[in-house]
Amino acid sequence: MEEEQSEFRHWDELLPDVLGLIFSYLSLKELLEVIPCVCKSWSKAVMGPLCWQYIDLFQWSIRWQPHQLDRMLRMLVARSSGSLRSLHVAGLQNESNFSFITENAGSLQVLRLPRSEISGPIVEETAQRLSTITFLDLSHCPKIGAKAIEAIGKHCKFLVTLCRNMHFLDSAGKVEPEDEANAIAGTMPRLKHLELRCHFISTECVLNILSGCPHLEHLDIKGCLEVELDHQFLKDKFPKLKNLLELRLRNVGGPYIGYHEFIDWIYGFSYLRMWVECWLNGEIKLPLSVIECAIPCPSFILQFLLSL
Repeated sequence: MEEEQSEFRHWDELLPDVLGLIFSYLSLKELLEVIPCVCKSWSKAVMGPLCWQYIDLFQWSIRWQPHQLDRMLRMLVARSSGSLRSLHVAGLQNESNFSFITENAGSLQVLRLPRSEISGPIVEETAQRLSTITFLDLSHCPKIGAKAIEAIGKHCKFLVTLCRNMHFLDSAGKVEPEDEANAIAGTMPRLKHLELRCHFISTECVLNILSGCPHLEHLDIKGCLEVELDHQFLKDKFPKLKNLLELRLRNVGGPYIGYHEFIDWIYGFSYLRMWVECWLNGEIKLPLSVIECAIPCPSFILQFLLSL
């Protein structure tokens, strides 16, 4: 009996690296609040870098104040000691934190920073540090422009997935709305998955992207109101494209609703942006009939917004 028991090692005697690999499957809350209280060896292991190769702060981003999130982000990225592989945090406010992330991005492959306030110049300045990135999400980041996207394309040669979805009003405010699409077409030939929802780009821009990104398999251009594509033409000319998500706004029995008409509707209702953002964030889920009463907007536009 004693011999059989001696073949097994107690949990507190496992090597820190082994414990770190096991703990990496736990939730952030468990890692921060439960594991350190079990014993000294577990507390030591959870302080090591193996537990922090994959950091997901998305849910915490929603609940916490920016200064709390900044502190947590810096602490966990520092704990990764350069081994960080995946990071997901929303609403990043502080550009110094973005710079800090890039300084510790030697092994980073997945970076998701939706709804962040980082600017184009800081992205241009630090893009060379993100050379190992394969997946990048900069959706709803209105301060980033075409030059930043171009810098990412030039330095991130292994990038295969880019998510650059926008809100309608943020896209409408861009001086050159097609520059980002052209930057993608010219600098990201390895892309396989691209999301460009609600960009005011032309059909020609989309075709340029398909030509410049020959490996593209998934293209999401929902809400790109000016784009009209012939699916048979795409199937013949771009056979690698397996999934095209395209949704244009049409009035039932009426004409095609394009960029200028839609913007007229948007700016005509002061409450609409607030409601649209709530829908896109999943914060409001109401029957269409109720929403129509709350917002004086044609039902076909509401149906379109709800489908995004």
